[in-house]
Amino acid sequence: MQPQPRIHDKVGYCLVETLICNKLSERAEGKLHYQIWQHQEDRSFGISLCKNESSGGFSAELIQVTDILQCLANLKATEKPFHATAFKPLFSGKSANNHCFLAAVFVDQKLVQPHPMTERLLEVDIHFELWVNQLESLVSMDKEITPTKTSKKRPEKETEHEVHQA
Repeated sequence: MQPQPRIHDKVGYCLVETLICNKLSERAEGKLHYQIWQHQEDRSFGISLCKNESSGGFSAELIQVTDILQCLANLKATEKPFHATAFKPLFSGKSANNHCFLAAVFVDQKLVQPHPMTERLLEVDIHFELWVNQLESLVSMDKEITPTKTSKKRPEKETEHEVHQA
């Protein structure tokens, strides 16, 4: 698997949802914020980290869901627990926190879970392949509730998000 190409501005993508999750370590302070994106043309999904409530840098690059699912399938095939470092190849960015923060997102999305016997090890959930269906249902619910989203920062201007969603 090749490292994800760097996408700084997420052009062509529409923000589906911003979510908050706990970090993996019980001693860690603050929570992580992450976003689910959908490409407007090919309808593919991506995920990105967007905020850490405490200290620790990370890369906000968009990670393709297809790459995530391939990585998880490879890990599942080994039938062995693994460390969060298994997610390093998904990033172009070199932050030391990327893979651990992404693992926390995957726990929140129920793609992986902590190993019951060994601290710091993870295992792939048996239903991880159904994740795309869950993401698609988020888009369906979002369209039923709010067909367009507006920005609170610049209400007088049309935001890039509204342009892509229209």
